[in-house]
Amino acid sequence: MTKKQRTILLVILGVGGVFVIAVVGTGIWIVRSHVENVSMDEATATRSFDDIRTRFGNTGPVIALRGDGPVLLRRPAETQPSATVKTLHVLRWDGRAERMSRIDVPFSLLRLRDGVFRLRAEPDATSLSFSTSFRVSDIERYGPSLLVDDDMPNGDHVLIWSD
Repeated sequence: MTKKQRTILLVILGVGGVFVIAVVGTGIWIVRSHVENVSMDEATATRSFDDIRTRFGNTGPVIALRGDGPVLLRRPAETQPSATVKTLHVLRWDGRAERMSRIDVPFSLLRLRDGVFRLRAEPDATSLSFSTSFRVSDIERYGPSLLVDDDMPNGDHVLIWSD
């Protein structure tokens, strides 16, 4: 290999390495910007959940999480929702660690691939194990709504909504 060929190869490897680092760094930044973990007491966590529930009035959640799997509690309206869904939010209270986790996923990212969206819980000490799937378009048919609002057997509470 000549010196010129070696130089070209090193430049190509260098540019490729910088590109990989940039892609990985951007991915980490995107994930960290959509996930928030905060320590808080139970009373504050309860107020956070209540604030979100009040946005939806008397409308209950779409899905209930049961020991034998998720249960669809209501069907979407026959007509298209008046508002489009912009964000899918997940709020999870871990009572043992007294930590609230919030994940906000822009629907534009979910729409990139309107494939199957899997909701899965592996069996653990709570003995809760289920797996279900639905499409992003299925969630959009409900419009902005409370999707899940349930206590888990281990004491955690999960609230999922779209707006």
